[in-house]
Amino acid sequence: MKRNHFIFTALFLLSLMSSCSKDNDENNGGGGKETPDERATTDEIYYANQFADDILSDVYLWKREISAGIKLLDPDTNEDPIKTVNDIRYKENGKDVDKWTMLTNDYEGLTSGMQGVATTYGYDLMLGMFKNTGTYFFIVSYVYENSPAAKAGMKRGDIIISLNGQDITEANYLDALYSSSITLGMGVQTDKGIAKGENMSLTSIRMYENPILATKIFDCAGKKVGYLAYSGFDIESVFKLKEICGEFKEAGVTELILDLRYNGGGYVFTELALASMLAPQANVDNKDIYETEIWNDDYMAYFKSQGEDLNTYFGTAFAIRDTGGNLISIDTKGYNIGLKKIYALISSGTASASESVLIGLMPYMDIELIGTNSHGKYCTGMTLAPKDVYVDKNGKDVSPKEIKNWGIYVMINRYADKNGENPCMPDGLTPPLGNEIQDDPMDGYQLGDEQETMLREALLRAGKTDIPPTTRSISGPRYNTKFIPTSPLFGKRIDNSILEKIRK
Repeated sequence: MKRNHFIFTALFLLSLMSSCSKDNDENNGGGGKETPDERATTDEIYYANQFADDILSDVYLWKREISAGIKLLDPDTNEDPIKTVNDIRYKENGKDVDKWTMLTNDYEGLTSGMQGVATTYGYDLMLGMFKNTGTYFFIVSYVYENSPAAKAGMKRGDIIISLNGQDITEANYLDALYSSSITLGMGVQTDKGIAKGENMSLTSIRMYENPILATKIFDCAGKKVGYLAYSGFDIESVFKLKEICGEFKEAGVTELILDLRYNGGGYVFTELALASMLAPQANVDNKDIYETEIWNDDYMAYFKSQGEDLNTYFGTAFAIRDTGGNLISIDTKGYNIGLKKIYALISSGTASASESVLIGLMPYMDIELIGTNSHGKYCTGMTLAPKDVYVDKNGKDVSPKEIKNWGIYVMINRYADKNGENPCMPDGLTPPLGNEIQDDPMDGYQLGDEQETMLREALLRAGKTDIPPTTRSISGPRYNTKFIPTSPLFGKRIDNSILEKIRK
């Protein structure tokens, strides 16, 4: 599926082995490096600084640009490496160019969330603000099946006006996403605004959040048009995507409404598999270029010297190792739909892998953007734990025990289409004039309902003429809202195929 990676075996891994194995040999039986009197940091913080420095000094896409900042990761003096990494990631004129690289002391939580498993209430929210009050409200954008929210009867368009009996403010709004239990004060839309409704109590659970939110097939002017609402490119959902594409193909679908308005990205593995089922069959058969990669200057020079191919190609056979080292593979031969056109529903919640799949397909087929500007995540990240990096000559983990659950999500390259272009840089994909449609969960319709605001627009453009007129029971005021991602890693595009090379 993917080119071979030499990055660690050639440069990165060997240097780290030589620099770190000695330290670890010294402390394997002693509980850590002896702390000099002048050192202000604990063993854990010492090694966390070193780990972050090792990664950013080598593989980081903008390592040259932040070289002065990397020096702040001094293991002897820097007491907050997590904050330091956030502070030094690449900026231009005070504006974050890299909004995503992050160091964490909870690698297990980081990677489980990327796999689609999370401790959650099972809803996604938009944030609105009451005028001249400094207080907020939430609108439910969608609910995951079998979640606490779904079992409580919550649905898209529901309004939340208080949390645990308190107004929603900047000080407490994250409780709606990350607390263990909560009492929601529900709101009711009236002709005069939002009134107080009943309370709803929820307890969060650890669950798999199925990103396939809705699928439909519509008849539009004598042609079959599919609809897929998809919220994240996790690994597990690739098998269901294959099944859905097979159903679309069997039904004779020739156009697809691909709803990515809430899709913050995910794994390149799943992205490429889906793209290859959506692309014209001829381009898949020819194994045409899907995307190309642009790394930092040192690695671009190294790859050139090795004759390395930085392109990724359409195909039918894909494989990845999950964070547990298990090989996951899928064969999509025979599941290409045979599409002629895609209507892509996008918003500020469309990021990274969901932007990439559209960019990679645009040179080969007609893609019409409908919605508002996407997020603008134009690079690929990799998740690394110390055990992935610090190994001896036999591949044995010799990482410091003090940082076993630390890790980093680091930007390693920029992706581009077959022509080396990325139209989402820097501010996201932009729908053409006349296609600018605002997502409106308060319209009273669920995802997949032909009268839902954005889907309705796409269906009209696809030629559907028998959509009933939109009816609203409430004609009250409309509110400006913004999408609130439920993960600090909003904008994920993860390629860990490098690790597969290491493990072989």
